[in-house]
Amino acid sequence: MIALWTAYWLERFRLRIFVPAAMAVAAAAQAGGGIDARRSTIDLVCALLLLAQFRLWDDLADRERDRVTHPVRVLVRATPVSPFVATCLLLAIVNIVLQAWLRGVGSATALAALDVSASAWYAWRPARRSAATDLVLLSKYPAFVLLLAAGSTSSPPLVVLSAAAIYGLACAFEIWHDTSGPLRVTNS
Repeated sequence: MIALWTAYWLERFRLRIFVPAAMAVAAAAQAGGGIDARRSTIDLVCALLLLAQFRLWDDLADRERDRVTHPVRVLVRATPVSPFVATCLLLAIVNIVLQAWLRGVGSATALAALDVSASAWYAWRPARRSAATDLVLLSKYPAFVLLLAAGSTSSPPLVVLSAAAIYGLACAFEIWHDTSGPLRVTNS
């Protein structure tokens, strides 16, 4: 099972993509607040953990879709999936505890609310992907920025602008990366 778990992370959490993404989220959270190496490192780690939790959660929620579109993915072929579900829950708990410890109960509560919202979204979203459903799903990225900025010396207006920029970058990456995705405009 450990080999399967490792194979999943190597397949779906490529560091060449997720480290720069975490760096961008962490930097956006510090907009206008000055450079602090300690905080930058902590925010980078927190961003990576948030990205890992939501990547795994996205993949767990998409298993049935992926059986058709990506049948060779590790998580699609995995049985049982309970170790992956347990990992996702552990990441959620770690992320909430870190938010409470580093940024206060309000920030931890906001992350818990994001988790509840994501859970509801995965349960109630339409079976077929659309541009609108992808845009909702991508809204987690600016939420990460706002979570990491909580309680900091960052400038709130600049953080909001940075969060919007992160959302735009996430959308652009999705359009570029997912050639068959509904956000991509095609000439028909």
